[in-house]
Amino acid sequence: MIKFILSIYLLFCGVFTYSQTFQVKKIVVDNTTKLPLENVSIFNETDNSTTNTDGEFIFVSKKNEINLNLLGYEGVKTTFGELNKTNDTLFMQLKTTQLNEVVVSNAGDYMKKVYDKMKDNYLKNYTVNFFLRNVLQKDNEIIVLQDINGKKNHNESQKKLLSLEFLNMRKTSFYVKKDHVSFRFPDFMELSSAIWPLLDKCSFSETTCNDDNYKKILFESNEKNNAGQIFNGYMIVNKTDYAIVEYSFEGINNVEIIPYEKSGLSGGKHRTIKYNKMLQFRKDVVSNKYFLSNAKLDATVEGLLDKNATKPFYFDLEINFLAINNPTNEKVIPNFATDKDIFKAKFPYSEDFWKNQNQLFLTKELKLFLKSVAEIKDKTKEYEVIGNF
Repeated sequence: MIKFILSIYLLFCGVFTYSQTFQVKKIVVDNTTKLPLENVSIFNETDNSTTNTDGEFIFVSKKNEINLNLLGYEGVKTTFGELNKTNDTLFMQLKTTQLNEVVVSNAGDYMKKVYDKMKDNYLKNYTVNFFLRNVLQKDNEIIVLQDINGKKNHNESQKKLLSLEFLNMRKTSFYVKKDHVSFRFPDFMELSSAIWPLLDKCSFSETTCNDDNYKKILFESNEKNNAGQIFNGYMIVNKTDYAIVEYSFEGINNVEIIPYEKSGLSGGKHRTIKYNKMLQFRKDVVSNKYFLSNAKLDATVEGLLDKNATKPFYFDLEINFLAINNPTNEKVIPNFATDKDIFKAKFPYSEDFWKNQNQLFLTKELKLFLKSVAEIKDKTKEYEVIGNF
């Protein structure tokens, strides 16, 4: 859980060869509502990306092919040339589903088949390049931004399941000094691990799914945990191979009974009132097995600064992980522990890299945040500014 401390294509032509890079930038929206679509998978055989909260994406590749997929929507398969002929906005159409399929109330037997297939469905040893974005808000205002580019090796045959090599980083944060609040991010293992619900400890039921190629299975724990909470969520399962392609977990269902924990020496206290995690898996076209392509963690902590405080403060954390290429056998040179607070990472800022990278770009909200940080840098008496750029 989260802790707070109060004190805080290649082209071959004739006799020569040259490399060409393709690029496209678009906004993806729902064809009916015209609302932006987040987490649309943008990919081809070599590269991956996704849309942000504004439905925006930039995709760069040496392979002249683009696929856009979002569960419940008709997939799009096209080329850079075709997309660049269109307007800035790309519309995706909802699939027409058959809702007369029998929905099973107890899906435990089906889930046993799913679990039995796990060892065949998922890659056991692979490396991906990734981007990681951490955004923290206090009372609805952004106070922390951290972006990381690196490599991650997943190897189930090793004692340490994950190895991390951070390559590029930018981070900035500011705190109001009088609040004396610091924040500890979850570690990488907590973000990317999938703790599957135990078959004998949970109830499973099938519900309608907006895509006929998949089943949506709901789960709920049969007993409360030490904090009196029932955890629940869902899994989206590919009917063809029984692979889980999306997993969503909610760790808190009854906020009212969550006790406060002491924070620091001033009588302050805090409690986690929201803890949600979503993982998405995509099939690698080479190995025909699945790997973690996206992960998202959302959490909220409520706190009081001291024993006399009557108005609580709220921290909202969002962490997003994106694998930007298909799995490789590339070696990773570890330089950051997977069980260490992510915000403790200390690596120099590369202005050239962050100006020219084209998959993790800033939303309008984050641009405003960076502008505000620049404006308060001289107000050292009121704020503490920490960062590498």
